[in-house]
Amino acid sequence: MSSTSAKKPTAAPAAATVGIVTALAVTAIGAVAVRDTLVSTGTINGAPWIEWLLGKAEVLKPVDWMIPAGIAALLIGVWVLIAAVKPRKATHLSVGDAGVWIRSRDAARLATNTAAGVDSVTAAGTRAKGRRLRVTATATGDVARVRDDLTTAIGQRLQTVTPNPRVRTRVTVEEN
Repeated sequence: MSSTSAKKPTAAPAAATVGIVTALAVTAIGAVAVRDTLVSTGTINGAPWIEWLLGKAEVLKPVDWMIPAGIAALLIGVWVLIAAVKPRKATHLSVGDAGVWIRSRDAARLATNTAAGVDSVTAAGTRAKGRRLRVTATATGDVARVRDDLTTAIGQRLQTVTPNPRVRTRVTVEEN
């Protein structure tokens, strides 16, 4: 049995967007080329689009289009370069050293379950956003004591989760 831990789950690379956009652009150019081939062979009626575009480009002087084309090429190149070296975002939180991973919403479920078990808490809910957990509890009794108990209990429950989620608690008093 291998002692290596599981690979860290990450989001898709930013370069995937570049690949998708490039694939769509090449597909569109290919579709136009196929259409113009069908028009040239007489299979379908119409005027060739590429010929029309080249006719429009003939009236342009190099001074008119080189600077905007150069700026566009520079911006696209920078976008591709940044996408290629941009690190992937972490999508999961590590639990202990065993190579176990959970999502933020799973950590929120653990926090909700823990909050529901705290004395005086009658209802609890948690919302996760990134590494932040917002615990909302309805309780009877002293709000400050319940908030401290919640913070301690949830902290103990999530102590093995790395990176440790930031937990904010909000306690409201139950109205009779």
